Amino acid sequence: MTWKSYVTVSGATVVAGWLASSAPPQPAPVARPRALQTPAPNVAASDIQEQAERLRAPLPAERTYTTPHRNPFRFADRISIEQPGTAAAARTEAPPADVRPAGPRVSLSGIAEDATPGGPERTAILSGPGGVLIVREGEEILGFYRVVRIDSEAVELQALRDGSVQRLTLR
Repeated sequence: MTWKSYVTVSGATVVAGWLASSAPPQPAPVARPRALQTPAPNVAASDIQEQAERLRAPLPAERTYTTPHRNPFRFADRISIEQPGTAAAARTEAPPADVRPAGPRVSLSGIAEDATPGGPERTAILSGPGGVLIVREGEEILGFYRVVRIDSEAVELQALRDGSVQRLTLR
């Protein structure tokens, strides 16, 4: 094909598309005589009356609150409703166990020591999930541990939830 045939085919396609997409002619509206026109019913007025009647209807009686039979936040077998004071009721009323997660993993990266007149003051450099932590004795770490003691080669951390002591040593 030559460039002339491309132009001819493309032009014919554009003209055909333009003719196909043009709107068909609309017939002229026929005027109806006024006598044959019927008034439309007032839909809005009847709808308002219908809504007013619905609002006047009495509301259903209010339900009283009942305690649910299960706790969706506690995993346990389905239990039947027991009378208060029985062994099964006492078992279900026990407080939940401490389910807080264990503290994050913390490792000792280094210990810095400053010579002061009252003795050496040590600072521990710890690596945790949030990055590097620089702490001194008595400070809390990540809301899970408290630094109890810093030695020249080790750090003792006390868990805040149960008081257990964890010793981290330099490698």
